[in-house]
Amino acid sequence: MKTPQEKPVLIAWASKNGGTETLAQRLFEVLGKYPFAVELRNVKDVELTSLHQWRALIFGSPTYGAGDLHPAWDKPERILRDLDLTGILFAAFGTGASRYPTPHWAVDILENRLKNCGGVRLIPGLKMDTLIGLRVRDADPWAQDLAQALTDHQPA
Repeated sequence: MKTPQEKPVLIAWASKNGGTETLAQRLFEVLGKYPFAVELRNVKDVELTSLHQWRALIFGSPTYGAGDLHPAWDKPERILRDLDLTGILFAAFGTGASRYPTPHWAVDILENRLKNCGGVRLIPGLKMDTLIGLRVRDADPWAQDLAQALTDHQPA
């Protein structure tokens, strides 16, 4: 059962053509079936200096060009460098096209930044290939694994 005083899980995303946003919405739908609160926000609408208000951080971005984050992540990623997120649970997801040499580096960048801030990775990141067509339901097993990891890390 979801309780009002429980810290919610945050899914924060940025998207260019809607693929990562659609993926974030699917993760929100799947996680919403489990006994914890979940909130979905564009990264532009997240107060990064208040990340401790969340039970877990699930961050998503498409990969651009030579392996860059979506531009909406530029400032947040710089802010994250100076934050202490010791013990905060996290996971990352993203989209990219396999025709590029580094199609999913955005996921790796987010994971590394959160890990370097002291965060605790729940499960390896989800990397969806848009070159073969984005089928968001293909993310369901990852979302279910994430939900199980969140359940295993229930606060006392």
